[in-house]
Amino acid sequence: MSCPMPPHSVDKIISPEEGGVRLDRCLRLWIPNLPQSIIERAARKGALKVEGRKAKPSLRVETGQSVSFPSTFLGLAEEIPPQIPHPLTHAERKWLKGLILFQNEDLVVLNKPAGISVQKGTKQTKALDDMMKVYDEDAQPRLVHRLDQETSGVLVLARTLPMARWLTKAFKDRKVQKTYWALVCGVPAQKTGTINLSLSKKADAIWEKVQVDPEEGVSAVTHYRILESFKDQYAWLELNPQTGRTHQLRVHCASGLKTPILGDGKYGGKEVRHAAGLCLHARSLTIPLPDGVSLTFEAPLSEGFEEVLDGLREEKSDD
Repeated sequence: MSCPMPPHSVDKIISPEEGGVRLDRCLRLWIPNLPQSIIERAARKGALKVEGRKAKPSLRVETGQSVSFPSTFLGLAEEIPPQIPHPLTHAERKWLKGLILFQNEDLVVLNKPAGISVQKGTKQTKALDDMMKVYDEDAQPRLVHRLDQETSGVLVLARTLPMARWLTKAFKDRKVQKTYWALVCGVPAQKTGTINLSLSKKADAIWEKVQVDPEEGVSAVTHYRILESFKDQYAWLELNPQTGRTHQLRVHCASGLKTPILGDGKYGGKEVRHAAGLCLHARSLTIPLPDGVSLTFEAPLSEGFEEVLDGLREEKSDD
């Protein structure tokens, strides 16, 4: 019995304009409307390669690198009808306008609300990425970093491709200063400190979670300090992540400090769930620009987070 021949591959070289872009986004520049599910499937089978090595869709490709992908991708361009962007209602446009903290010809900075995804996924039908492309159709803003769906705060998008490449590299090279605020259950033993715990993503019987993994995990470092404490029950923390791992702050608070973030049922268990949701807020970002100037953007707390803090302060003052 003869074995089926593997699909032929196509090789392409990353241009200077494409350098710094995620591999899956780069593929969609070449093949518009290529479904993410097909890209993911090809990656799992080892059919996506960069410089001859198996690559994940999230990999940032660099100028001059060689990318290989199945030739069947090319045929899909004719089979898949183009996706027409969903038009925004007047209310949605007004809502998006209210999120904008800053905008110029190169950047747009949002105060992302908790509860909305940055990018569309299998369970998300609405995402800020797609909505901003429709809202700002002349610039087509590009994501240069991400926030969890449950996290609120500063989100930066680039309005030009050169700025997207610059900022993507700045985040990758850890030149962006990030400050988060979190309300945690319990009070850390030390007022200030550094959490240095390696992390890896593993699937259990229920869902995929990030776990502390000293042997196979990747390095993750977070500096913290207590801004305010409420008896011995809660603490308001300032967190400065030096790395940008998935769910880093949530795991570092829960496993490193033993003080899970209020509302984080995934890493803190049922007892920390809260009607206000996850009390984690991207307070500020300081980003370096090509001209040598740095800009700092701050986002005010969401009403839900603010109300929880106010309630704890009232209880504290009553004692």
